[in-house]
Amino acid sequence: MIITYHQKQIAIEQHDYIRGLDIVRKHFTDDLEHILCMSCDTELQSLNNVIPSSVSHCCFYDINDTLGAECMAVSTTALMLMAAEGLFLDTRISVEHSFGKGFYCEPVHPETLPDNYLDLLEAKMHAYVKADYEFEERVITHAELSKIELKRFNVLKNSPKDYLRIYDLCGFLHWFISALVPSAGYIKQFKITPYEKGFVLGFPTRTSPDVIPPFVSSPNLFKVIRESEIRGNMLDIRHVSDLNDKALAGRQAEAIQLYEALHEKKIAEIADVIMHRKGLRFVFIAGPSASGKTTFMKRLSLQLRINGLKPKHLSLDDYFVDREHTPLDEKGELDFEHFDSIDHELLNRHLIDLMNGKGVHLPRFLFQEGKKAYEEKETFLYDDEILILEGIHGLNPELAAPIPDETKFRIYISALTQLNFNLYNRVSTSDTRLLRRMYRDSQFRGHSPEETLLRWPSVRRGEARWIFPYQENADIYFNSALEYEWSVFSGVLLETLSSIPNTSTVKVEAERLCHLMELFVPFSTELIPPTSLIQEFLGGSSFVY
Repeated sequence: MIITYHQKQIAIEQHDYIRGLDIVRKHFTDDLEHILCMSCDTELQSLNNVIPSSVSHCCFYDINDTLGAECMAVSTTALMLMAAEGLFLDTRISVEHSFGKGFYCEPVHPETLPDNYLDLLEAKMHAYVKADYEFEERVITHAELSKIELKRFNVLKNSPKDYLRIYDLCGFLHWFISALVPSAGYIKQFKITPYEKGFVLGFPTRTSPDVIPPFVSSPNLFKVIRESEIRGNMLDIRHVSDLNDKALAGRQAEAIQLYEALHEKKIAEIADVIMHRKGLRFVFIAGPSASGKTTFMKRLSLQLRINGLKPKHLSLDDYFVDREHTPLDEKGELDFEHFDSIDHELLNRHLIDLMNGKGVHLPRFLFQEGKKAYEEKETFLYDDEILILEGIHGLNPELAAPIPDETKFRIYISALTQLNFNLYNRVSTSDTRLLRRMYRDSQFRGHSPEETLLRWPSVRRGEARWIFPYQENADIYFNSALEYEWSVFSGVLLETLSSIPNTSTVKVEAERLCHLMELFVPFSTELIPPTSLIQEFLGGSSFVY
């Protein structure tokens, strides 16, 4: 059996009974406290598990790996849930969503809790860490699952797996979207920060492995997330099992129509806000990859036209500097996401000229040649027209800084998925965008899902540096998530993603996504309207891109 940890690879003789933890203790003594979980061939597992004799390759992960960081985050959540259930029998803690580099959590019945419940919770968690309580994993069949009368397990009913992995935490049964660390003692630090009606649970991350990142509140982002949760409650779709029930009852169309109607209503509201802003000439749209910026821009333009405005479109990508002037990243590679990859002098001059009634020759960036070409015909911005600019730097206050603020309106768009697998297992917003990008790029951009997975960490680093720090600068937010889209991707992407070869370095990550998609009852793409934002990624849009 081949054992891999970072760049180190060793071959060992397989035994009938050997756990992952045994291998770590024997071969990676110096990293005993750092290695958090493992994959056996392609399945992510706890280090406590016995490795089957059929396994040929075992890989270990620490917090510097995406899978290891997710393991630490979910394990800290498990520790919190275990402590809460031991203390407060009359309520449950709901893990609502990612927020402030942690998880925002709320008690389901706060009226049953003492005023100092967070102090009690933190003390209990520390007690479990000190006792190094083992996170005990069990393997059960579907027949055994059917006897567990807990709603938290409803989502597993759709799993095609013969055996399911669950955890026994002090007598309370749980299921998690990731393997857990072997025991509570691995969780060296955590932080509970009171916020709104609950608290933010902080933990070490991949980018801050040694110190818990400081909590930075984003009140505008929090507000739009809460609006989305209210939307889910209104539609009676909070968990994956709710969505599956609608599919099994033949009510897929109803779910799709409701979410599409909510999107249209919100876009119309944004158009109304823009219409009533006097002196507004420029609308900047920004958001992370696969947020649906292009379709949103087109649908917003339709609503603006209904309001009597004539929108024109501009992509900030057309203002790239010529390739020889593109900044380099830390690896010496061209960094097209860098702020200085934009020709700011040219952009500012054009915007000022347009605002003052002058004509400009707009650029079109020729990606193959790596330089700009200019339109022969001049473009003007008349009094009844508004210019919509789309690009990742749209919220950066340094972009178009010479332009008066009263002429600018900034919109942040992202797929802020509020659907959860159960009360404490969240559907990741970044995973939602990844599914979108994988399918779109495989169908229309010549990039396989494997290539997209390989590129994704770099994309995420760019977002963390150039987009997320500026999201609070937005005048308004648009949540582009459609809670039914995982059900769609489970029908069109699952087979392709599962076919990534076992030798690929992203195979375990692909299998993780496959295991999650398998929990969804597929929705038919034929039910999705051609103007839907998700059609930008599926290829069935009636818009021209």
